[in-house]
Amino acid sequence: MEGWYLILMIWSDAYGDADCNRLIRTAHAHSSSLKGVVVLSDRTNRQLDARAIQSPIAVDFDRPEHKKNGLAVKISLFEIDALPAGAPCVYVDLDSAIIGDLGQLAVLTRHGPLWTLPTSRARFSAWSRLRWRLSGGRRYDAGNSSIFAYRNAFPGNPTVKFRARTPVLGQAASDIIRGNDDLFVGWSCQDTIRPLPSNLAVRFRIEFLELSLWLNQIKALLRRKKRQDLVVITFDGALTKPDVIAGLSDGELVTDHHGRRARWTDFQMGGLRARMRAGLRR
Repeated sequence: MEGWYLILMIWSDAYGDADCNRLIRTAHAHSSSLKGVVVLSDRTNRQLDARAIQSPIAVDFDRPEHKKNGLAVKISLFEIDALPAGAPCVYVDLDSAIIGDLGQLAVLTRHGPLWTLPTSRARFSAWSRLRWRLSGGRRYDAGNSSIFAYRNAFPGNPTVKFRARTPVLGQAASDIIRGNDDLFVGWSCQDTIRPLPSNLAVRFRIEFLELSLWLNQIKALLRRKKRQDLVVITFDGALTKPDVIAGLSDGELVTDHHGRRARWTDFQMGGLRARMRAGLRR
């Protein structure tokens, strides 16, 4: 398997060096093809695992207005000076747990330069690309930026388009689009972006929680086999952050801010509780 790089990003104090080190450690433990780790940071004197390269966030993105709301700072991920152009990269948010070989995501970049988490409204299908073209770029899918697989500095990447204010199908990006990483990545690369397979990468509250417990029981049964292949789970949402999940007791009810819920049981978690805990352990 081709060597690949893990990309992390940290600023301020919402997360700490221990969160980065947890992901560095588990990524190396699960993947023999991991070539290196780059941590993009607002400062380069963090107490990080010696296997990581600390690299400053690009100056033009390291601004207060880019680090709130839509987190436009993450649009800078796709042009990393510390890595060669074309290097396979996998980015994960710091509230994620690596429970398998992320090299399975990196290998996807042989078939396309940019992959992200789909949502219920964004499937990145052939139909959505046709709709995007027919609408002159006004209708497009926007995924979830918690996880990316991509080729560093691929031609036409979101970072270079943001900096150059490149029009798409004759349309310039609005301030709303430029202020949100999900929207800008989807808008600027609708013709190249592809969905990460749901048997490899998921958001915890979308994959494991449902509006009713009985529905969750059915989903747990139907999805159990495919869940065994998961390599990374992101724990976004204020009520489902890593510290919350790590502290759950057997059978405890976990909910998100939309009212989705599940029991913290081995059955409803697809037999993955031990792997989740191991991936969240600092």
